[in-house]
Amino acid sequence: MVIEENVLRRHDRKSIDLVEAGFRTGPLADAVRDAPGLPAREGLSKAEFDREYRARSRPVLLKGFAADWTAVRTWSLDYLAERSGDAEVTMDSVRGTPPRRVTVAEFVQLLKANADLLQADPDAEPLHLQEWYYQNSAPQLAAELPELDIAQYDFRRNLYGDDAATNHQLWVGQRGGITRTHQDSYLVDVMHVQLVGTKRWYVMGPQAQLRLGADGEPDFAALVAAPETELHRFDLEPGDVLYLPANWYHRIELRTDSVGLGRKCLDEKNLQPHMRQRLNELLALLLNYDEVEKTHPELTPILITRNRAWANRMGLDLARLRP
Repeated sequence: MVIEENVLRRHDRKSIDLVEAGFRTGPLADAVRDAPGLPAREGLSKAEFDREYRARSRPVLLKGFAADWTAVRTWSLDYLAERSGDAEVTMDSVRGTPPRRVTVAEFVQLLKANADLLQADPDAEPLHLQEWYYQNSAPQLAAELPELDIAQYDFRRNLYGDDAATNHQLWVGQRGGITRTHQDSYLVDVMHVQLVGTKRWYVMGPQAQLRLGADGEPDFAALVAAPETELHRFDLEPGDVLYLPANWYHRIELRTDSVGLGRKCLDEKNLQPHMRQRLNELLALLLNYDEVEKTHPELTPILITRNRAWANRMGLDLARLRP
């Protein structure tokens, strides 16, 4: 079995914990405190965005880009409970408590009760919703979340059809929650619209390398010294939009209770590696399932669930060889 040398690209719990610890103390934590923000632009046109950022695969913070959205101006957790309280969502905790299905109204009440617990117990776990595909369970919210004109290049509609390409997700979480360092799968670009509250983002370039030193511990000093690491830290406020090209590493801290809109886009220039990654995943599950389950036990059920959902959205009958 080949072991991934770059600890940032490992998916096992030990490696993820090591990276997270690096953000709390040591050379990485020191570098993060002084890290620059991303380039911030206001009033950027679609043509300027395409030419200056998307074509060059460079991230940018679009200040106030969605400030006039109804969701930015009026939403709160109580508003979501009122408008879509009956919608079912999957609630999770940050550190791995088994997820469970609740309604949005129940989630908001649980979050409020948990806020008191968090004040009394620093080890209590903030709550959050896993990716909420609100267009399926609460379509009435869609009118308040208009499409981003800068996201129209998403090529997945050409590949998978309109339904499968509908991937707008709401991320709702509690102050203190952390999304640990990762790259998004399938070579997709990340666009994130902050609707309620504040999120602090830490990002690193796709060429960042964290290797083990002679002592067997991650060499964070080498990571922060390398120019290709491109470490940045910045806050996303309501109305801000983040564009993060494919394969940029990111870590997120919720500075307050937060609601954000996630939008993933496939740039046609990444089509070939996107398809290779999807085919690799499917063939590994089909032809080498026992080994995949042994080497990635935490990912295997997620991959199966993800691909079943994808097939369902594409209208594929998995009981047949040909549609």
